[in-house]
Amino acid sequence: MNYRTIAQLAGLIDRHLGAIPATVDLVVGIPRSGLLAANMIALKLNLPLTDLQSFLDDRPVRCGSTRATARALIDSAHKARHVLVVDDSVWRGASIAAARQQIAAAGIDAKLTYCAAFVAPGVEHVVDLAFESVPFPRVFEWNVMHHPMLGTCCVDIDGILCRDPLHEENDDGERYRGFLTGVGAQLLPSFRIGHLVTSRLEKYRAETEGWLKSVGIEYGALHMLDVADAATRRRLGLHGSFKASVYRRLAESPLFIESEPRQAEEICRLADKPVLCLTEQRMYQPGMSVARVARRTGRLLDRIGRKVGLAGRFTG
Repeated sequence: MNYRTIAQLAGLIDRHLGAIPATVDLVVGIPRSGLLAANMIALKLNLPLTDLQSFLDDRPVRCGSTRATARALIDSAHKARHVLVVDDSVWRGASIAAARQQIAAAGIDAKLTYCAAFVAPGVEHVVDLAFESVPFPRVFEWNVMHHPMLGTCCVDIDGILCRDPLHEENDDGERYRGFLTGVGAQLLPSFRIGHLVTSRLEKYRAETEGWLKSVGIEYGALHMLDVADAATRRRLGLHGSFKASVYRRLAESPLFIESEPRQAEEICRLADKPVLCLTEQRMYQPGMSVARVARRTGRLLDRIGRKVGLAGRFTG
């Protein structure tokens, strides 16, 4: 499973700014995700930014008082002479093709450069600038909870769809029931989730199902831990192992989305399948232990540290 974060997107753009023609005087983002990459590019290059429809309609372009430079004086979209049209990713190229057709139909007289941060292998030719080829399966931080793939995924509840219970709420009694029925939604997925897998106890199924219905979260199956009480669950350490046992037997499920890093690592190790930890924006892959992840992170931080005189502090 190939996963890219917003931080990785920003770093990718930084590394490819030099490939963007110096004559570009307007950045246009293709809604919605393309606006994320377009905004980063426009800010880095101190260029005016607009969305595709505003560009087609020749709406005024605003840069803000801190962005008024000789290179950013365009006040109308159609005054641009060289336009960079940006999308975050290209799969088959339908969004880019639609943008080309719309711009051509509008008869806009400007040089156009089409750009995508991520492209699927083999479709690099669809755009003029492609920053990285990312094969499938792939998912991005900004759309992971709004992706059709959720229909086959396993997703935890606490820490993902709602916050974790506070210590005083976690009494395995009435205060916990109050949490289950009254907690607010944290993330609302745009698609039906295939499998909700939680270490909540089976005896709280009615409260959990009622809450899911009240906030409008659709799902295929709800897997809950069937032991007598929370004390037994803690004594046996069943949180991660239970989730892994469900995930492992679901051959069609390509990803488990978890909030707790240690559980994410355990689920990945026991199920031998990828796990995304949303809390730390890290994809755990089979064969990658916590120690290995820490070493890789330490090496990265050490490379950064060498630039500022802190080398050796992270890798020991």
